[in-house]
Amino acid sequence: MKLTFSKKWLLLWLLPAWCMAVQVKPDAPGTYVVKKGDTLWDISSLYLEQPWQWPELWRNNPTISNPHLIFPGDELRLTVNADGEPELLVSRAKPLIKISPTVERMQKSAEPVPVLPWSVIEPYLEHGLVMTEEAYLGLPKLLGDYDGGIRFAEGDLVLGQNDAGLDDMIVLRKQNVLYDMDDNPLGVQVRHVADASLVPTEEVSMHLVRVKASNFEATQGDRLASADTLPLGEEIRLTPAGQQRGFVIGNLREHNMMGKLDVVALDLGEYQNMQPGTVMGIYQPGPSISARDKPEYVAGTTWFSKALGEEEALTAPPMKIGELVVFKVFDKTSYALITKASKMVTRGAIVAHP
Repeated sequence: MKLTFSKKWLLLWLLPAWCMAVQVKPDAPGTYVVKKGDTLWDISSLYLEQPWQWPELWRNNPTISNPHLIFPGDELRLTVNADGEPELLVSRAKPLIKISPTVERMQKSAEPVPVLPWSVIEPYLEHGLVMTEEAYLGLPKLLGDYDGGIRFAEGDLVLGQNDAGLDDMIVLRKQNVLYDMDDNPLGVQVRHVADASLVPTEEVSMHLVRVKASNFEATQGDRLASADTLPLGEEIRLTPAGQQRGFVIGNLREHNMMGKLDVVALDLGEYQNMQPGTVMGIYQPGPSISARDKPEYVAGTTWFSKALGEEEALTAPPMKIGELVVFKVFDKTSYALITKASKMVTRGAIVAHP
């Protein structure tokens, strides 16, 4: 008998659950000094088979108030509490003292190690946005400059459409459209390419803007939006996914195959209670195979697969091939970093509890 989609998910639910006892790796270090360049995920992976259980290692530890705030120089010590459960203790490094030009003693504030590698996710956190097609098309355009140019760099004076009366603006460019697995549009991926400021003019049908700091060259047809259009970054707190289930639907670079440390887009967002720090497993959908005299793979729900009949095809359960961590969430979609992958990840990979 052919397994239905709901039965396929049932098999997925029967995979080992995330809500199990903390499993410390046999080779976990007894002590570890946090170094600059470490990430919280890296450190968690040193100790745990399931890194998203990081907060569980701290339990009610009075030596630290937030297990997601670990600093370079901190010494972590693995111990066992009175109940025989593993836990971590921290010896916090003393603040560095520097002498200012005025010879005053000042404490140098340390930055906590990031949860994920900042160099990989920073372009998406700082310069990535997903909005509806209608919202993007409703934004005023960059029209051109006085020299007939089509590309504009920092300092250039550019004619813009429709004076919105905004002093501080950003220049946005459409990358591509995100579609769910049924080809319904979920939003437009937009990139922040530059900043701009309004130059006063008496013309009401258009305005002049000065291109300011730029990440890329602005081009004719790019859109102008308020500087506060970019959402503020949220704190990333590791937590395993609950009942959320969805799919990898692509990435900003439009690659067909993704691996470890690639950023992917999911068809899950705020509407599905996704939050930065949600950890999910990545599962490869199982193939459907006809059970006739000569077994054959059945691709999708074609007329051929339907003609086989329910009793003529079997569908293998999904197989876990990796993990990812969500770091930026929009209404219907989210961005996530692949932290582990035993096989290449493609569009249509299932994401669910880890």
